[in-house]
Amino acid sequence: MERIYVIGDIHTVSAFRFCGAAGIVCGRRDAAAKLEAIVRKGDAAIVAITNDLAADDLAERIAAINLGLPAPMVVAIPGIDDVHGFRSSIMSYISEALGISL
Repeated sequence: MERIYVIGDIHTVSAFRFCGAAGIVCGRRDAAAKLEAIVRKGDAAIVAITNDLAADDLAERIAAINLGLPAPMVVAIPGIDDVHGFRSSIMSYISEALGISL
């Protein structure tokens, strides 16, 4: 069965765990390793990663995963402490990552 994973801070991950997503709490240093572990595991359909972790170092790897692999789709989302907050629904973030309208 394919799963939804969330990688981010404790508060964001905890909020998504209430919805049934699997969560991995980590910081910038180990975000790349956690993302790669999920990709290797092979059971992820969607990986939501907070903006602060997805920025800079991981941006190219996320694009490579999204363009080169059939799954998972990696989506950057605001964390609970993000100053901009959620400007759209999760479905909007997924649509934006896919480049299509749902």
